[in-house]
This record gives sequence, structure tokens and C-alpha cells, in this order.
Amino acid sequence: MSMERIPVWIDTDCGVDDAFAILCALKLPQLDVKGLSAVAGNAEEEHTFENTRNVLSLAGREDVKVYPGAKVPLIRPLITAVKVHGVDGLNGAKIPASRAAAETEPAWDALYDCALANEGKLELILLGPETNAAIAFRKHPDLKEHLHRILIMGGAAIGGNFTPSAEFNILVDPQAAEIVFQTGMDIVMCGLDVTNQSTISRSQIEELSAHDSDVCRFFRNSTGNYIAYEGVDGYVNHDANPIFYAAMPQLFTGGKAGVHVETRGPLTMGKTVTDLYTDKKFDVRNVLVVTGIDRKAFTEEFVRILEEY
Repeated sequence: MSMERIPVWIDTDCGVDDAFAILCALKLPQLDVKGLSAVAGNAEEEHTFENTRNVLSLAGREDVKVYPGAKVPLIRPLITAVKVHGVDGLNGAKIPASRAAAETEPAWDALYDCALANEGKLELILLGPETNAAIAFRKHPDLKEHLHRILIMGGAAIGGNFTPSAEFNILVDPQAAEIVFQTGMDIVMCGLDVTNQSTISRSQIEELSAHDSDVCRFFRNSTGNYIAYEGVDGYVNHDANPIFYAAMPQLFTGGKAGVHVETRGPLTMGKTVTDLYTDKKFDVRNVLVVTGIDRKAFTEEFVRILEEY
């Protein structure tokens, strides 16, 4: 009996870790990538759109369409992660340009059409700021009735990375993130609590870098600056976490919580306020906050997939 694959839509601000998360998604047999959309975040949208298209080309999957999205957050001015991902989002690593025709339909409309076509089974995976998703929910209020669930790389129950209290994806557009969290939908939040545990070891990095393929050369050429910035002994692929959760939830642990996003505080802007560890609980608790990972199984599968290309 053949396995029924999970239809997914990936919304991405395609930087270094997004690129390899997408490459994994395309190879995981449990997932059926129906479409992708680009949003500003790690780099400006003109770069993230082309990066996403080019990564699909690198994977030999130009049949999967990529749609352009928001160039700026809903309210706040755009901040990017140039220090981590470079101006182009991929730290200057060159991959061949996609030959596919560039789509022009906006991300929020393409996502809505895809959700309708997949009759409530589509899972939305958000790897960047949540601007496109927020616009989609605002423009198409019934979208939440046609999606199965949302998986997010973003936030943290404890701490932050771009500020002491905020993770980058949420900080870029906290208003959009709050709209998404308050849809009441089933949400899986893979924040820094779990992603910081998903480190690819030095020996695994060396193994990948030595492997002779276009994808592994791309890994070697794009990750150096990213690894140096993270400041850990290894490579943290934050964005692969929700991809792998969608395919292999058994690798992860977490707890149900309510989540709101701080949109006003100057010191706490972009903080994902959860009731995971508090006595007082929110009225709506629709988010699975992921806090643990089988790092060995995750990293071995990550390396295996990239070496498969």
C-alpha cells in the first residue's frame, strides 16, 4: 500500500538555512511540495524570490512553482539579516539561474487557490516572516477552513536571537505573526527552543563539504559566514525543523500552549509570549510549542538527504 503524501506549501525568505530546508522537503518521501512563495526577511524579496527559484532549479524541480510575495512588513520598516546571509541571502554562493517562467500571481492568492484545490489537507510551512500568510488570512478569511495546519520556524518560549527577547522571523513582522497565531488554527511552533538543539556537527559539516555534488558544493560555499555568525561548534539549520516535523513528528517533543506576539513594547517587540511554563493560561491554546529533538536522527537524515542529490 503506497503512503499518502502530505501536501505542503512552503513560504520562505530564502536564505542559507531555508535553501537546505527546501532541498530536504523535496526529497522527503512523506511530503508533496505543491508550491512555494517568497517573502522579504533574510534578504529583500527580489533576492528571496530568485533564490527560491534557483534552489528548485538546483534540485531539478523547476516544475514546482514559486510565487512572489510581500516586499515589506505590514507596518514596520524592513530589517534584513545581511550579517548572517549576505546581501543576496546566500552569502554570494552562486547557483545556476532558474529557466522556469517567473510567476506573477501574488503569494496570498496562489496559496488560497492551492488550499482549495487540496480540499483541507494542505499544510502551510512558514520559514520566514509571516507577512504573506497574514495578508492571505486577511484577504481570504475562509482560508483557515481550507488548511490542515500551520508549521512555523519562528519565536521562542525562552530568549531570542536578534534581540534578547525576539527571534528574527517574528521580529521582522510581529503584527503579521500575531494575526497568524490568532487564527485559532492548529499551529506547530519550532522556535529557538528546539532549533538551537539541531546542530549539524563539525564532522558532519566536513563530510558534506567533501561530498562531490552541486548541492554539497553549494553547502560548502554558502554556510561559512552563517556558521561563524551563529557562534556554535557546528551548523544550525533552523528552518529544517518544521520541514522535518511535518514529515517525522516522532523526532520531536513539545507541549500545547497559547501564544501571543508582543507588538508594542520597545524592549520586547516580537517576543512570542507563551503560557507553556506559566500558571496563568491563555483562553485559546492552539499551538504545539516544540522543545525537544532527537538530534542524532535529525542530523543523520539531513546529511543523508543532501548527499542523495
